[in-house]
Amino acid sequence: MPTNGFRRSGKMMHTRLLQTAHVFAIDGTESGRGSSLLRGTLPLARHRLLLSVATVAIALAAGFAAGRSLPSASIAAPVSVPAAVAADPDLPATITLSESKLANLQLQIEEAKSGPLVHAVSATGSVGYDQLHVARIRPVARGRIESLDVNPGDRVVAGQRLAVLDNFDLSAAHSRALSAEAALGQAQAQLKAANAAYDRATNLIRNDLVTQAEVEARRATVATMEADLRTKQAELQQYREEEARLLPMRADATGASLSGDQPTSGSRGAIVAPFAGVVDSVSVAKGEITDPATPILTVSDLSTVWVQADVAEKDLGAVRVGDAVEVRVSAFPGRAFTGRVTYIPDQIETTTGMAKVRCAIPNPDGALRVNMFANVTILSPQGGDAVLVPSESLQDVNGQSVVFIPTGGRQFAWRVVRTGPVANGKTQITSGLAAGAAVVGEGSYWLKAALMQSTSPDQG
Repeated sequence: MPTNGFRRSGKMMHTRLLQTAHVFAIDGTESGRGSSLLRGTLPLARHRLLLSVATVAIALAAGFAAGRSLPSASIAAPVSVPAAVAADPDLPATITLSESKLANLQLQIEEAKSGPLVHAVSATGSVGYDQLHVARIRPVARGRIESLDVNPGDRVVAGQRLAVLDNFDLSAAHSRALSAEAALGQAQAQLKAANAAYDRATNLIRNDLVTQAEVEARRATVATMEADLRTKQAELQQYREEEARLLPMRADATGASLSGDQPTSGSRGAIVAPFAGVVDSVSVAKGEITDPATPILTVSDLSTVWVQADVAEKDLGAVRVGDAVEVRVSAFPGRAFTGRVTYIPDQIETTTGMAKVRCAIPNPDGALRVNMFANVTILSPQGGDAVLVPSESLQDVNGQSVVFIPTGGRQFAWRVVRTGPVANGKTQITSGLAAGAAVVGEGSYWLKAALMQSTSPDQG
């Protein structure tokens, strides 16, 4: 059809529709003016319907006059839209991925969890001994090392013999104890004889064979012998305690079964391990003379180590005794050793401005060695529960923080959220997401890329 004819037809249609609308308007007006009966039977809703029909008719006429038709969607009733579309109407509410693309992306689905927000304090430190389980063994008296049974690096158990010491002072103490035992035996015999004499005197006095004075004298002798016996017992106890203190090992204190050649008498005694651990150092040799001023062996229990973390002054307020600790060393790059903060010092080192925070780290397999350099992370709870998601779940879309939620059927919806503090790889969600909701963690960036690509014009 020629263009001029089409425009004439459109113009005629426009004129007729305007006339129809005018008739409707006049009819409504006259009905409003002429008759109360009609005014009562024509409600307000009908007026609005007539006006809507007139408006649509005018719009259709205008479309025809322009030489094109309106799509049917433009006159459809409006429907509700998701919050994401309302926030940015240029982006689709969901993204649908093909099976192959979904398999290639390997998205990780995480759960928004409710838990305490944890502040992570990073510090450096070094591994050291647990000072409560380090024994620097010294001889209790001057003597000679008769034998040495261990070498540095050997693992020992509690009560195991480490060395044999010929104790010079122990011999004299043992002699004094033996003399006290002999004196005690003599005192016991004398007391026994005095008791027997007293008993005879009490029997003879009945027959007037002895005087009362004799009986009293024998009773006094018994009392003297009893006092002398108690003195000898006290002396023996004193010498035995002195001998026991000079012994390198008390056989009844270790609770360990010792070997048959264990010296336990005379001047020789065994030096034993006080607990299970590792022999770190041996500073004497067989035959060497030693004294109590010099440590001869060091035994350490490395099942627990202390890590001294250098915490900056600005971070010290966030650290509490009992906070969880993660320790990493270069020797084991994929492993985290966990423990607790056990001590926070009362002073800051003036040269570094750091505080040496002590952390106790279980080390059952001995992987941590003394003097290892360590990277320390102290996890300090900030109080109260919050909705937490992995930080990689959050993406920035047109200046807003969003997360992607799987909706099934290879579809993912995006949702605007408000975020709070970030700690230990977790981000607090203050609004827009409830605990327990599934979100995309690792790989959410690719969903953002697919979402933004959907707004680009088709280059094909």
